[in-house]
Amino acid sequence: MMKGRDSSRRRERDGAAERILKAAIALFTERGYHGTPMRSIARAVHLEAASLYHHFSSKQKILFEIFERTMNDVLAGMQQALDSSESIEDRLRAVVRFHVFFHIERQREAFLSHSELRSLTAVNRERILALRDRYERQLRELLAAGVQAGLFEIRDVRLATIAVLMMLSGVSEWFAGTGRLTADAVADAYFDMVLALLRRSGEPESGLGYPGHGAPPDSGSRRGPPHEGNLQRQN
Repeated sequence: MMKGRDSSRRRERDGAAERILKAAIALFTERGYHGTPMRSIARAVHLEAASLYHHFSSKQKILFEIFERTMNDVLAGMQQALDSSESIEDRLRAVVRFHVFFHIERQREAFLSHSELRSLTAVNRERILALRDRYERQLRELLAAGVQAGLFEIRDVRLATIAVLMMLSGVSEWFAGTGRLTADAVADAYFDMVLALLRRSGEPESGLGYPGHGAPPDSGSRRGPPHEGNLQRQN
């Protein structure tokens, strides 16, 4: 009987913590970390401010939890993509598609990962940067394997890795889901562009293409931080 009650209480605590994190993501995106007091987060989830501290000891703890969870999900997705095939090109395709979809479907967390990194304490920031470095290293090793196999021609693998990640991550800044391109089309187009940048000269094109090939991506204009209506993936 006690085990049943303990399990129920744990689920209740976990559910409350999840609601708090979701509310904090929305508020930090709209108002910024420093512009969001704990009482505003508590109000958003219909809790007394004192009750909020039973779940998170500080606002910094909430922010770090958001960053850590985001990075853990990114790393898990990267590993799954790398394990999806023996082919270097197919693994790269899987990595590109995962990265693009993640930054489309979780735009708010992607926005915060750039805008609020400075708001983490020095210790917390170092912990998150270590996770980021791990993610970057996994892509860098994949590109280096492509060079070694004679598939890619890259003068500076580290610089190419940063350039690819910056390009792919940028989708969170403009994709709104209301234009002519679906998330699938954008992911395929980005893979084509990445492959064109990395491939040895003279290699044939992959031929994936995308609707309106030659025109700039247009998925609807959006300025400022992402909103709830922009998070839905189109099929």
